[in-house]
Amino acid sequence: MSEAAVPRTRLGFLSGLVFFLLVLSGLLWSLWQAVIWATAANQVPVNSLIVQGEHRFVSRDDIRQSVLALPEVGNFFTLEVDRVQQQLLQLPWVYQASVRKQWPDSLRVYIVEQPVVALWNEDALVNTHGEVFEADRGELELIALSGPDEEAARVLEEYRRLKPLLETKGYDISRLHLTPRFSWELTLSDGVRLILGRDDIEARLQRFVNVYPGITGRERVAYLDLRYDTGLAVGWKQDEETKNDQERGTKSDRRA
Repeated sequence: MSEAAVPRTRLGFLSGLVFFLLVLSGLLWSLWQAVIWATAANQVPVNSLIVQGEHRFVSRDDIRQSVLALPEVGNFFTLEVDRVQQQLLQLPWVYQASVRKQWPDSLRVYIVEQPVVALWNEDALVNTHGEVFEADRGELELIALSGPDEEAARVLEEYRRLKPLLETKGYDISRLHLTPRFSWELTLSDGVRLILGRDDIEARLQRFVNVYPGITGRERVAYLDLRYDTGLAVGWKQDEETKNDQERGTKSDRRA
């Protein structure tokens, strides 16, 4: 190789290197500009919200308003689906929520509502997992459960255990209550209250089933106390006429 060829070879190599670096720089600059464009605030907002799943108590508008409350919703690329999920879980009737992005500007949301099973302590609700939550139940008719909040799962489990035992005999439970002393009280659909105590619940219910049909004047029974080794105590509804007479007598005594 001649001496003149060496400089030309080096020159060609340097020219190629410079060209390569220029092309690489251009690609990097273009990529950087694309990143800046994509991450610019409000550059690509979420324009579509697709809601899936059965939702009886959560409206589409509730879901929409919840998502729109997030300031990040203005940028599709920087919006984190976990953030949207946590936001949706704040809705009272939402039990589970899954969120994913759908190119180019949509969010797909799948909602699972609270699997409500009972009213809890008059003003709250309990789901099928024994978890207490607060939500507007509207006109929903539910079995009433009550007791210490931390015992909700236990009360629900006991209700599920006792319900078939009474149903087979023609009785329906309208309320099951666990007292602060952990004693069970059960109210039937006809309003009769069964005081069951802590132990031998099934045996005491069987005693009720055996004895109750033979009680005369059952329509006047207010409660049955079954906390005895044998037998039971009956509490009667106060006759309305007697009650009125007592009230009139009390007023007369006060006037005297």
